[in-house]
Amino acid sequence: MAFNMVLRKRNLNVDIAEPPQVKNGSSKRKSGHGFLEGLEHRSKKIQLEKRCELEDPAPDVDYDKETNGDVNAVAEYAQDIFNYYKYREKFFKVQDYFLHQPFINRESRAILVNWLVELQETFELNHETLYLAVKMLDLYLDRSPAVQANRLQLIACASVFISSKYDERSPPTIEDFLYVSENNFQRDGLLVEERRFFRTVGLDLGMPISYRFLRRYARVCKVDMAMLTLARYILETSLMFFEFCRVSESLIAVACFLLALRMKDMDWTLTLQKYSGYKKEQVEPLVYALNHMIVKRESTYAHLNAIFKKYSHKVFLFVAETKSLPDIYPLSDPILPPMELLCQSV
Repeated sequence: MAFNMVLRKRNLNVDIAEPPQVKNGSSKRKSGHGFLEGLEHRSKKIQLEKRCELEDPAPDVDYDKETNGDVNAVAEYAQDIFNYYKYREKFFKVQDYFLHQPFINRESRAILVNWLVELQETFELNHETLYLAVKMLDLYLDRSPAVQANRLQLIACASVFISSKYDERSPPTIEDFLYVSENNFQRDGLLVEERRFFRTVGLDLGMPISYRFLRRYARVCKVDMAMLTLARYILETSLMFFEFCRVSESLIAVACFLLALRMKDMDWTLTLQKYSGYKKEQVEPLVYALNHMIVKRESTYAHLNAIFKKYSHKVFLFVAETKSLPDIYPLSDPILPPMELLCQSV
């Protein structure tokens, strides 16, 4: 009312209608209230549908509650952390970069990964460092224009140089990399490549890696070290084969874990379904492909045996000597995951 009087005093030709007085219980108020009730009802219905879709397959199992007293387990945040990792997988997808990398092929990449495994053992690096380095290497080659073959070792060293600084308490020095590469490049060359890496891949190094998912699955399923090590052998072997690196990290991890379980006469559990978010039917096709990979590994890359030798050692419980499952594919078939998994969104 006061605002209307000010306008009239200033002789402004503005007609302002008084707002209608709405009495309590009027039809308009009732219709608005009914609309809100409808929204609330619809919201509850959607929430109920989501709860049905996400029904807990193992309600009696709560690993994080069991470990709530362990400060190192960060139990109150653990599941949220892995849900977030899984959500972020879609931002780090690798395409078939061989289409625009004419100087690199699948075998040269496998040679590079084999050398990175040797590097990881030489420097006694964490496995997380190895997996992050391979992931960064693939992203770099995917997002870069054609890379000359003579730069591959430098690029591989740069990927480990960066990932070790991210994940190690005491990362190798530049001089260490110059030594293991037999001085094939100079100190400044590695620093230049490091900067080029960051410009290409970006500064977000907290990318999801399959090894972290695998450790989570093994922990919640409470398997022994021999089982985890066997699954690690399968997963690390898959790094050699480019197509498996295009499968989502969480899915390849649970498939390797399931294959290890079956190689030890165990099988899928509802606990694994609960914490992985996958059903057995989603995982099994990839399990068969990974088993085919283990069967054909030696004949495919006979001279690249760093992973096999590593896991044939007593430190790794000789798990590489574990008998594989019967192969459902002919030996002549290539080592490939199901094609629909290569472009599957997370």
